[in-house]
Amino acid sequence: MKLQISPNMIRWIADLQHIEPQALALEFAPKKEQAFLNGIVTKTVATELAKKANIPFGYLFLQTPPVKQRVDIPDLRQVVGAEPLSRDFFEVLQDIEFKQEWFKDYLLDQGNEALPFVAQFPFHHNLNPNDVVQAILNTLGIKDFMAEIQHLSRSDYFRFLAAKFEQVGILVFRNGVVNHNNKRKLNINEFRGFALVDSIAPVVFINGADYPAAQLFTLIHEVAHIWIGKSGVSSWNQEQAVESFCNKVAAEFLMPTMVFCRHWQPENIEQSIDALAALFKVSRFAVVIKAVTLKLLDQEAIAKEREKLKLSAKSEAAGGNFYNTVKIRQSARFCDTVLNLAMSRRLPFRTAGKLLNIHADTLIPLYRATRKS
Repeated sequence: MKLQISPNMIRWIADLQHIEPQALALEFAPKKEQAFLNGIVTKTVATELAKKANIPFGYLFLQTPPVKQRVDIPDLRQVVGAEPLSRDFFEVLQDIEFKQEWFKDYLLDQGNEALPFVAQFPFHHNLNPNDVVQAILNTLGIKDFMAEIQHLSRSDYFRFLAAKFEQVGILVFRNGVVNHNNKRKLNINEFRGFALVDSIAPVVFINGADYPAAQLFTLIHEVAHIWIGKSGVSSWNQEQAVESFCNKVAAEFLMPTMVFCRHWQPENIEQSIDALAALFKVSRFAVVIKAVTLKLLDQEAIAKEREKLKLSAKSEAAGGNFYNTVKIRQSARFCDTVLNLAMSRRLPFRTAGKLLNIHADTLIPLYRATRKS
């Protein structure tokens, strides 16, 4: 049985995969390439195409591709070269907004009040990044930052900071796929993270498909958004004022200027970048951004390092089993709250499962596993 779909849909699905329509034809109909490009396919191929595009089967028969949703938080990514926000992004955003709204209602029911650090420094062009850095350190109760992180591995470093931020009231989510679907990996060229500012339940989301050391920079970058009261989708853009400011906050927080300059060797730039990345447990890209901010390198260095980072990007291992993975992908505080409420019969299992993106019958094994970890 042959079906006719619009060639526009074929081209649209190919664009979603970042390939040419001919490459899509070779994958699905290598012996009938032209017919495929004209939209003549079997029902089996049509079904696979719908899965590939992650759309309902009936959408294949639209004459024009579905219109992308409008992002309802500021898009602070680079204007030139930024990939359109995808269906995957919007599904993640909607999921996190659902979690945030539920958690905020829960906190209000518990009598929680507004967090004093949210929008503590309303953004303006004369705002000093160092003031925000010091305020963050004071809120976390950290006096000697370099001493605290000295013996941490990079993976432990992220967990250490995420736990600190969760203790003061920020939910930290980190995931490299849509929910728990490992076939739908998030694209770091699309976004690195986002922040959802709220005085009761602020949230940051880190794209876990990114290089592990880069995730650390994104974490502080997104937290800076909370302190200045600016929600947004981020990509470390230097040209956008808010993004540039949050980069400076992240760079100073993770790489104090005095220590940075002490170890910078202008006669051996590549060696300096590697040495500083190891010292501060950050990515080379983060070091380059800091060096550009200090006028030790020119802007072109960022573009060059960004290309290197794209080639080396890889997701961090989520954990040894499914239960570890769930805990890592969800905010630890959020996950523990949902599980405790479900186990004490104050939250229906079906609702708890929806909040954690798992089946309700997985809640008890997950609860037991988290108590052992």
